[in-house]
Amino acid sequence: MKTKTVLIRKEDIAGVARHATIKKAITLSLVAGKKGFLFQGLGSSNAARAELVPGKYKPSYKHDFDLVAFDPGPEQAETMEDLAADPEGVVSITQDNNGYYKVLGLNAGLRPSALKTDSEDADLGGGIPATLTSEKELGLADYFMVMTDGVYDAAATKTAFEALYSA
Repeated sequence: MKTKTVLIRKEDIAGVARHATIKKAITLSLVAGKKGFLFQGLGSSNAARAELVPGKYKPSYKHDFDLVAFDPGPEQAETMEDLAADPEGVVSITQDNNGYYKVLGLNAGLRPSALKTDSEDADLGGGIPATLTSEKELGLADYFMVMTDGVYDAAATKTAFEALYSA
């Protein structure tokens, strides 16, 4: 299975709209002329995780996102370094095993906690594995969803997802 993930700079998000009754369902719009960065994964190379972090006064949530930039060329390396240096962090949107698009990092932004390259790694073929992390999120995950008459519209959601990275 080839999973697609889009990473979007937080500064490139123009707005986020939450559905009136399904609070975890969101859509977002990008600043004019901006696009997200598409990462095509293989197998489980794009993995989204979230967990509760109990706190003394209130809980928070930790988001982790693993990905591999399989293109070992200079453009992909430059993109990874640029995203790592982004002061506001990024938001990831990736399709899960149930067909929903999970959104991580929407509140505080994901930032690299691991980023490397190893030309001897035969499994990755010189690709760049990374883990992006945020420890100050407000929930387990949000879901990128287009709702039509109060019902999840899978086809419209896929089209909206693809519009985040295509020209």
